[in-house]
Amino acid sequence: MMQKTPEKALFDYRELEDYLLTHPSVADVAVLPDLAVGEVVKAYVVPVPGVFDPERLQAFFMKKLKSRNLTGFIEYRDSLPRSNTGKLYIRRLLEAVAEEK
Repeated sequence: MMQKTPEKALFDYRELEDYLLTHPSVADVAVLPDLAVGEVVKAYVVPVPGVFDPERLQAFFMKKLKSRNLTGFIEYRDSLPRSNTGKLYIRRLLEAVAEEK
């Protein structure tokens, strides 16, 4: 009997977060699938004041997504909800986004 191997995720969101953190305009980032749209990636970015260049960051982001055959967009935030240990509070982030709409 053959064992089934788990399918590899279409995209490793942590990999995209690490990639975006290499950009000098990004102070903090969280990348999540946009559940309302489906196969779309949404990056919540806290920009670095005084260094932020939205056009360059968008091009940088889209280059990586295109290499993975994905689409997505960036939403800029003042901060991301994190615990004292640095863990992202995904539920709090999504609740804050929903309240703003």
